[in-house]
Amino acid sequence: MPSWLITGASTGIGLGIVCDLLKEEKNFVISTARDLSAKALQDLAAIYPKNRLALIELDVTDVTSAKTAAEEAAALLPNGLDYLINNAGISLQMMTSFEDLDMKLFAEELNFYTISVIQVTSAFLPLIRKSAVKKIIFITSILSSIETSGSWPLIGNSYSISRAALNMLACKWGAVLKNDGVIVALVHPGWVQTDMSDPCKKWMETYAPNIPQITLAQSSAGVVEVAKNLTLNATVPFYQYDGSKLPF
Repeated sequence: MPSWLITGASTGIGLGIVCDLLKEEKNFVISTARDLSAKALQDLAAIYPKNRLALIELDVTDVTSAKTAAEEAAALLPNGLDYLINNAGISLQMMTSFEDLDMKLFAEELNFYTISVIQVTSAFLPLIRKSAVKKIIFITSILSSIETSGSWPLIGNSYSISRAALNMLACKWGAVLKNDGVIVALVHPGWVQTDMSDPCKKWMETYAPNIPQITLAQSSAGVVEVAKNLTLNATVPFYQYDGSKLPF
């Protein structure tokens, strides 16, 4: 029975991934969130039995919370954790120019996508190593691509830099983890219809009219399919939700 743990799963893409995974009876899904009282999570918990879905409180910015969540997950996963999807995300200044950036918020984004990710992944890594599948997926963004960034001016300045830092983190760590048979990948979930993407709608209509805004279901299904098909590569790959490769 494949086991999956998703961070930031009370709303948006994280919740979508949970819902997609629950369609397959063979999956055991651990949905983590800072607030487990979210209606969407409680509705799912009322439908699915505890051998299909577990809810664990996790504030990804709190190292103690991460360690506690990992201990709770370990009690449910005697054979380890097959898939860890680091999905939790924030976007605090999506349409703010460099001159107007709030540096405290910038630091918060950088911390979220680097230090917090390291803390959470480190907490669950023993469970990943114990499993048969051993896969870690970092949800990132096409805005983090240095090669394409020149085509995306005026949008996501602090967000793009923070996500690019996450990409480097995944590449450096993944190069080490592959020696333990751990598969690491980065996945861009697409431009999805979520509250987080709303601030950039006008920009997208003006500067990137050919890029469609996809549904949550399309994105979630794509991310799950990419995760399933991952193999141990010489380098950490950067995929789009549809399975195509993206440049770093």
